[in-house]
Amino acid sequence: MQVDSRGSPSIVPNWDRDVWLLLASRGVRSIAGGALGVITGLYLYYYLHLSLTAVGIFFGVGAFTAPLMSLLFGRLGDRYSRKAILLLTLSFLPIATAILLLTNYYPLLLLAAALGGFGTAGALASGSVGAVAAPVQTAILADKTEGLDRSMVYAVFNLVSGASSAIGALLANLSYREAFYIALTLSAVSFFIVLPIRDGRVVRSNRRVDDPGGNAKAETVVRRDLAYIRRFAVVGVLNGTAQGLVTPFLPIIFRQVLHVSNGVVGDIFFIGGVAAALASLTAPYFSRMLGLRDAIILPRVISTAALILIPFSTSLSIAVITYIIYVMFRVSSLAPQQALMMELVGRGNRSTVTGVNQAARLLPSAAATTSSGVMLDYLPIPVPFGIAFVINVLNIILYRKYFPNPRPLHGGVTVME
Repeated sequence: MQVDSRGSPSIVPNWDRDVWLLLASRGVRSIAGGALGVITGLYLYYYLHLSLTAVGIFFGVGAFTAPLMSLLFGRLGDRYSRKAILLLTLSFLPIATAILLLTNYYPLLLLAAALGGFGTAGALASGSVGAVAAPVQTAILADKTEGLDRSMVYAVFNLVSGASSAIGALLANLSYREAFYIALTLSAVSFFIVLPIRDGRVVRSNRRVDDPGGNAKAETVVRRDLAYIRRFAVVGVLNGTAQGLVTPFLPIIFRQVLHVSNGVVGDIFFIGGVAAALASLTAPYFSRMLGLRDAIILPRVISTAALILIPFSTSLSIAVITYIIYVMFRVSSLAPQQALMMELVGRGNRSTVTGVNQAARLLPSAAATTSSGVMLDYLPIPVPFGIAFVINVLNIILYRKYFPNPRPLHGGVTVME
């Protein structure tokens, strides 16, 4: 429990000012992301009359470029100024939204996809929180929350992100142009909110040639970090492939299967977003009760079971229930996953491991999204869902095999099992 300056219990967490600024920026940006996540695919397919194949290429470009930039900026964040890199990456979404407003020229739309990462943050269900900006932001959060229960910190951030995204989804009830203007304004505001944060320098250990013991210890730490980075890359590949097959197309699929308006689609995502936001609050408790790894596995088992039912949900009530179960349990696994990465990898490689995991997730997601567009044009809707189901099962098995199960305790202490 948090305490105030007088030692009394406090409901409001006693976090650093910069953490609150990052939280505010995340919330404002997520409203924009929630709106764009619902309306972008609908805009391309129903307003610009692009084929599902062309929409898949659009999302695929976003999913392909985001991991490359995640790797680049994640590594730059570890080596140089994390604040400067964060500001740079936060500028991409308003630029991309402006392009969508100003032109329907397809090559420029692809540029917008690349800058905005619409193939990754393009679906509320994906749980994505800013694509290229996420690795550096996660590392900054880890730096500024030393000694705290990070699963709780990330859970609060995911709560705010999910609730804000849900609010943004309601903007689908407006016209496309109105929604894009609001998203442009909010994504620009999120950039300015983080300007006052203090820039912390990355602390790196300097190995001395006259200290063989220190060198050996440092080498052991490096090997351990590299091993975990590789493992997070593997599970990221599977996760990205499964999500890329289905999540960017969910708004279009709901409108096709249920024969409803954009506003109703937005309402479905609003309800799912609220449920996911509330579910994220359970992450710290499941993390302490089950351990970080198992707090990832259990929700993903449930969300995977719900995923395969979505294309068969032909009534509005069943579709809403199935989607809520899917998205709330998927999102509830995000905070433990972020905390697990930060616990297992040393401070000097935190941006790197997040960027590598992001890249490993999004590169295959690009291929999956592009191929899924073709599948949805020519094959039954359940086909990509079935493939995603099998991949998710394999991903769950590898989490169990690859990682220990540390249990966070109150006060920021973590016990490794």
